[in-house]
Amino acid sequence: IDTIEAADYPAEIHVVTTKDGYILKLHRIPDPALLKDTDYSEEQPLNEPGGCQGVVLLMHGLFSTAADFVVTGPESGLAFVLADAGFDVWMGNARGTRFSRKNLNHTPKEAAFWDFSWHEIGIGDLSAIIDYMLRQTNQQSLFYVGHNQGITALLVLLSEKPRYNRKISIAAGMAPVAYLGSGNNEIVKNLAKFNDQLWVQFGSVFFLTPTENVLQFLGNIICSGEAPTQTVCSDLLAEMFGYSSDQAKLLLPGMLDNALSGISTKQLVHYGQLIQSRKLQQFDYKNFLTNMQRYKQVKAPEYNLSKVTVPFLLFSGSREFFTSSADFQKLVKNLPNVESQSELPGWGHMDFIYNAQVYLKVYSRIIEVMQNFTT
Repeated sequence: IDTIEAADYPAEIHVVTTKDGYILKLHRIPDPALLKDTDYSEEQPLNEPGGCQGVVLLMHGLFSTAADFVVTGPESGLAFVLADAGFDVWMGNARGTRFSRKNLNHTPKEAAFWDFSWHEIGIGDLSAIIDYMLRQTNQQSLFYVGHNQGITALLVLLSEKPRYNRKISIAAGMAPVAYLGSGNNEIVKNLAKFNDQLWVQFGSVFFLTPTENVLQFLGNIICSGEAPTQTVCSDLLAEMFGYSSDQAKLLLPGMLDNALSGISTKQLVHYGQLIQSRKLQQFDYKNFLTNMQRYKQVKAPEYNLSKVTVPFLLFSGSREFFTSSADFQKLVKNLPNVESQSELPGWGHMDFIYNAQVYLKVYSRIIEVMQNFTT
């Protein structure tokens, strides 16, 4: 909110509670045209000259928060450029992140709080957020832009609760994560190798939420532009977080502050299982009885992407951390309604937030398609 207001944009915080008790914060840059009339008793007209171009939900990736969409400022932050184009912009924060770390029934100190994967983020968080947004704006559908895990969760929702296909006009996926296992990244391979051991050892406990002191030490001392260790730090983060641009190196302190948000072990293990199986499937509890109780079958079922009817725009990079070109093309092939797909040479998944060319190569295309959409 401070970043938005410092840029002289209107800002709002909304709170949504999921059916299983998670309290989620939404950050909003409302369309100024809608602010002139706060009466939502009638549906607001879209696509009129000077009017609201539509309602958009932005959903962050793994380890991140809504801050990703404003961190680069009003000139290039996705939330800002969408607001400038006339959209009513909402940014979600998944359960477990620093903006959504409350539950009606559990505290973050309890293992039960962290018993979730991106499956629950999809069917629980996204469904609650979308329904709330549509009620608040009195719209029938919205636009969706997801980064990384933001697309994984959306695919879960649309395949498990197909009625939500009607509530999304167009979805844009930046560095989407779905099918895994075809790449050569050694870190990813090791994750798959030790994945089962990680689950047995830690189970449903929270995986990472660095303290402010740690972030300050990393961002302002170890990884600052003046530090002799900055090159080592940037190279390590380039491998871990998948960026390639010089701009990203300059923004390292901000990247650390925004990118290292809390996740559950189960989120990471679930991705590890996708690497092992090379399938987009539900969580495998590696226990006959548990799988039978949850799924009525021994093996974890695959998500049925044939039920996903939303039109997709997909953007990936050749230096993705988790995925490979083959993984990306498998997703393109298995989604029924891909309107366009692009692979950007030399891009990693954080380039879709930090690259100096991101507006020209990605955001402008998303905005153009959304503005041309007719309800």
